[in-house]
Amino acid sequence: MSFDPVPEVDEILKSDWKPEEYGLLYHFANFARMANSVITEPGDLQGWFGEALWRHYSYAPFNARVMENYHSLAFFYGYEAPWNVYYKDPRVLSRLELALNYTFNMMGENGAIPEYATADLDSPMLAPSSFGMEYMTGALEVAGHVMPRALKARLIEQARKAAVYVLTSEESWDHARAFTNQFLGAMAGGAQLARLTDDPELKGMVDKAMPALLEVGHFISPMGFLYENNGPETFAYFFTTLNRLIPLYHETRDDRVLEVLRRHGAWMQKWMLPEPDHQTVLLAGSHQTRTGSVYRLFNRGSRGLGDMLVGGAEDSSEGVSLNPDDERLAFKLFVSSAETIEKRHASWHDPGNPVEEAKARSIRDGYNPVSTVSRLDSYAPSEEEVAAVRIGLPCVGRQQYGEWASDDRGNQFGTFRHPRYYTAFAFGTRQTTASYGPSFLWREGSGTLVLSGNGTSACWETRIGSEGTGKATGNSDMREGRDGYEVISRYSDLGVSKTFVLRPEVIDVLVSTRRASGAVSEQIPLLLRDTDILHVDYGRCPAAGTSSKGLGLVTQTLKIEREGRSVLTIDIGSPTEGSIKCSNDRDGFIRATFTFKLPSIYFGRTGYRLFLDG
Repeated sequence: MSFDPVPEVDEILKSDWKPEEYGLLYHFANFARMANSVITEPGDLQGWFGEALWRHYSYAPFNARVMENYHSLAFFYGYEAPWNVYYKDPRVLSRLELALNYTFNMMGENGAIPEYATADLDSPMLAPSSFGMEYMTGALEVAGHVMPRALKARLIEQARKAAVYVLTSEESWDHARAFTNQFLGAMAGGAQLARLTDDPELKGMVDKAMPALLEVGHFISPMGFLYENNGPETFAYFFTTLNRLIPLYHETRDDRVLEVLRRHGAWMQKWMLPEPDHQTVLLAGSHQTRTGSVYRLFNRGSRGLGDMLVGGAEDSSEGVSLNPDDERLAFKLFVSSAETIEKRHASWHDPGNPVEEAKARSIRDGYNPVSTVSRLDSYAPSEEEVAAVRIGLPCVGRQQYGEWASDDRGNQFGTFRHPRYYTAFAFGTRQTTASYGPSFLWREGSGTLVLSGNGTSACWETRIGSEGTGKATGNSDMREGRDGYEVISRYSDLGVSKTFVLRPEVIDVLVSTRRASGAVSEQIPLLLRDTDILHVDYGRCPAAGTSSKGLGLVTQTLKIEREGRSVLTIDIGSPTEGSIKCSNDRDGFIRATFTFKLPSIYFGRTGYRLFLDG
């Protein structure tokens, strides 16, 4: 073995690179730093990554997820290109072998791979085992042809053991019902390993698992999302899931994978809110049960996605266009357009040293493993295609409807459309990162007016003392009536109940507080633009001019003026004390939390009204 340092790269010859390789620049520029962090000195830590570059949450020598950059070592060792100075470099191979052997030695006898403790103590080990075998198989794919025979044989053996553990053990299946994405890595990786090693038995295990993808109540909900912490991860973590569905489809060409994508696309669209600039789409994620909600849609990698956005595997011809109503098309909104990619590729030849820029970023960004889908083709729809999907979102151009759905895990969701507005609610019986209650309020032509967040972010809720309904668990009822729809929630622990009456031009919020044991107030997370104007009973204030310390009020009404017209008026019923606390985001958005005391309580009831008649 050669333990001499892996050499740094200081510059590149840009003409050596193909456009489809541009995305590898960051990993290539910082490869030596990652490779040289492998401990080569003899001892218990030989093979461990001696610098925390990936999986910082548990940088401990029993966490095999820290080791997943063995895939990056394998990728550059096995990737032949005129610019890749690390191809078949013995210094890289020696570190790859050490890192793999360290990982193999961490594994349990049954193939389980640990994360939060040693293999004899950790449980469940679904995620590290599933993703670990996926990265092992990826290493075999990209470097198996140039690996020493003994190392390749052991890599195949250990990857297969991990795949069998995930695909057959009862504890893996039980955990996967709550965290489905963690199972998909071994399904995709298992199918890939079966292809690479001609292993029909392993392929049979993957085939046996496939029906669970569409078995309602197993991996997928009646609403169409795959379970993540027993609820929906509509946006954030779903894109980790997507990077398992893509290779699973490429390996199996099974239309059930396409149906999973279609169902999630249908679900996802309900929470996507287009802005009147015909470019921006906001994401309503307060209902997400695992990760924090980021409300800005941004473009992501699209390797391998294109094949999933044409006709299914049963089509005899390639590139069969989808029906324009097929919900899979929603994913076009999350990838860069062909025109954007063309401009990005043109900038590749701009003056400057991109290696220096990539190295400067690495201190902050670390070194994630090279993606296992990097071998697949990129996909970029035209801007015209993206625009067609945007105007086809469910909230656009619809009239009146109300939908209510639930599952057997205590999740409830309602979406309601009146000609003047669109809103949605989420409720659940489990404590997660989700915020419960109303998620957003959107108007066509005006955009999003109210947007709840999950986790510790502000949500639309009633507060009793220091507690709020946004984190209170329980189910609600929906019924038609009063010229619209009613959503009725009872919070026995807080001593209150709450009813939203959704009429065509107004929303009444009724609160019963007979058993409440603290001061009652309301919190509404407004989403303003810096050109909005806030009107109260006795004056006005530009939204952009609100102080970071807050705007104190004593008013009965708060009106939002946007682009010269009233888009929302909140009428509290009588003058009351309130405040608006603002946080300015990029691109002119202002998150403004409006908190006010509810008016005097008569016979245990209070409330307020939202007018949407402008």
